[in-house]
Amino acid sequence: MIKTYGKIILASILLTPILYAKDSTKKIVKPAFKTIWQKTYGGSDDDIANGVIMLENGDSAIIGMCKSAGAIRGDICVTRINSNGDTKWRKLIKGKKEDRGVAISRAKDGNLLILGSGKSFNDNGDRDLYVAKMSLNGKLLWHRTFGGDRDEFAGGIAGTNDGGVLVVGDSESFSKRGYKDILIIRLDKNGKTVSEKRIGGKRGEEAKALTRTADGNFMMVGSREVKRSGDADFFLLKLDQNGKKIWARTFGGDDYDVLNGVAPTPNGGIVATGATRSFGSKQSDLSVMYFNKNGKLIWHKIYGYDYEDRGNAITMTKDGGYMIAGTTNSIGKGEYDTYIIALNSKGSLIWSKLYGGRENDIAHGITRTTDGGVIVVGQSDSFTRSKDFYMIKLR
Repeated sequence: MIKTYGKIILASILLTPILYAKDSTKKIVKPAFKTIWQKTYGGSDDDIANGVIMLENGDSAIIGMCKSAGAIRGDICVTRINSNGDTKWRKLIKGKKEDRGVAISRAKDGNLLILGSGKSFNDNGDRDLYVAKMSLNGKLLWHRTFGGDRDEFAGGIAGTNDGGVLVVGDSESFSKRGYKDILIIRLDKNGKTVSEKRIGGKRGEEAKALTRTADGNFMMVGSREVKRSGDADFFLLKLDQNGKKIWARTFGGDDYDVLNGVAPTPNGGIVATGATRSFGSKQSDLSVMYFNKNGKLIWHKIYGYDYEDRGNAITMTKDGGYMIAGTTNSIGKGEYDTYIIALNSKGSLIWSKLYGGRENDIAHGITRTTDGGVIVVGQSDSFTRSKDFYMIKLR
C-alpha cells in the first residue's frame, strides 16, 4: 500500500554547522532544492528501505527488508519504482528466518546486483552474506551465500569491468576474540568465486559501503578500531578490479568515528559521510569529507547540534555539489527526523531540510535519477504503527 503525504514536513531550516574546516560565510540563500513528492510504502508489519540505485527513464530500484506482502519473517525485498514513486514490481527473496537486503548496484550488463545478509542460508542459526544478480524485470538470475561459524554482515557491492562482482562486508567467523574482520569477495559474471580474502587486526573493522571510482577502481569505507575496542576511526580502503589493496587510510579523533556512505567524484576522488563523536562533538555529529584519488584529505566538515546527527548516504548533484541523507534527533519534532543537506563542491552548506513526523524517520540511501532528480529512501513509523519504506524525491 502506498500512502502519499503532501504536508508532513516539520522543519525547513538552514542548519548552523560546526565546521572542522571552518566556513565563516553567513549568507541567506534561496532554497536550492524543492520536494517533488514524498511517499511511504508498506503493509501491516515492518518494511525498511536500505539502498537505492538509479535506472533508465527516471526509474529507481530499492533494496530493503520486508515483513509485509507475504513475507515469512523478514525477507530481502527489491522494488522498482517509476519517476513518480509508483511501484512497477516488487520481488521478495523468501527464507524461513529473518533476512535483510542492504546494498544494491548494477552489473556491466545493466542487471541488478543485490547484497544482503540473513539466517535462512545455513543450519547454524548465524547470519551469512547473500549475493544475487537480478534482471530489471525482477527475475532472479543467480545467487550465492558466504559465511562461517559466526555472523557475517553486508557492507557494499559493485560491478567489475569484466561483468563480475566485488563485495565487501564484515565477518566474526575468523577472529578468536569475536571481533569483526573485513571480508572482500570477488565473483565472476556467473557468480563463481574468483577470490575471497579477509583484512583484520587485533580489534574490529567494519565495511559500510562500496563504490566504483572514476579511475576504474573501488573505494570501501567504514571504521577501524586502532587504539582500543569501541574507539573506532574513519577507515578508507582503495581496491583494484581484483579486490587487491591500492592504499588504506585511517583518520579520526579520540572517540567513535565511522563512515557510512561513499560516492565518486569525476577526478577519481571520493566524498564520504558518516558520524563522529570526536572533534568537539557533544554526542554524534554528521561528518563529510573529500579525498583525492591518492587518499589525500582535501576537506572535512562537521554538521551537528547537541544530540545525534549522522550521515548515512551521499551522492553528487548535477551541479557538482553533494547531497547527504541521514537522520537527527537534535532538532525537529520527531524522535528522529530524516535529515538531508546539500553542499557545494567545496563542502559549504547551501541547503538543508528535515522530513518526517513525530516518531522515527531515518534515511538510509540516496541516488541521482536520470530525469534530473534525487531520490532518498529509508524508514518511517510516524504515519503507521509499523515501519514503512519512506521515499522522497527532490529536484
